[in-house]
Amino acid sequence: MDMIKVVILEDDQTQVDLTKKFLEQYSQTENCLFHVQSYNSPLEFLETYEYDADLIFLDIRMPGLTGMAVAREIRKKDESVTIIFITSLTQYAIEGYEVNAEDYIVKPINYPEFKIKLNRCLSRITLKNSRTVTFVTNDSIIKLSMDSITYIETDLHRLIFHDNESFTYVKHQSMKECEEEFKDTDFLRINSSYLVNLRYANNIQGGDMILSDGTRLKISRPRMNQVVKAFLDFKK
Repeated sequence: MDMIKVVILEDDQTQVDLTKKFLEQYSQTENCLFHVQSYNSPLEFLETYEYDADLIFLDIRMPGLTGMAVAREIRKKDESVTIIFITSLTQYAIEGYEVNAEDYIVKPINYPEFKIKLNRCLSRITLKNSRTVTFVTNDSIIKLSMDSITYIETDLHRLIFHDNESFTYVKHQSMKECEEEFKDTDFLRINSSYLVNLRYANNIQGGDMILSDGTRLKISRPRMNQVVKAFLDFKK
């Protein structure tokens, strides 16, 4: 498992230290690495946070700005980061569904419960990270499911990702690196410029691969036999 980036936002330093202690204990017994950042002030967090965490432990009741308000701000820029609320009152935890919180832990927290909930979250984070592509823009981070990508094309020194809702996303990466990243998935290189998700391939006709939305992508002659075989095998 890759290193998991964790943020703790909690105004009570004793609670911060306890959460860090539990993460360290989990790391030692479960062979999992964490990079942990902590904040005591919600305003400081919103001013400096770079929206790169995998998991956020978020206290609901804090002075100045509630954890729920912070979560709403997070969701404006990052819809996929996992949030676990830490609260002393279960009634507040129910509000977490509004911001798609993964879970909640009721204070005082204990390690057995912490471990169970962390296990569940990390399983989902690992699966999510292994099946998503991350795009960083000036004001947000977008994580796009691989399954929603129809094809990828090269454009000079960048890649353009096309999704199944006709949106495009740009990433500065070589096609070779991308092909390696998408190895052992349903994506197939059909020429030097295109990597296609076979889930969206409808037909091969006149030297083109035709996608479900009607897009036609040219198949290179040297790759034709390999592409046809892979397409037919996938459609069996």
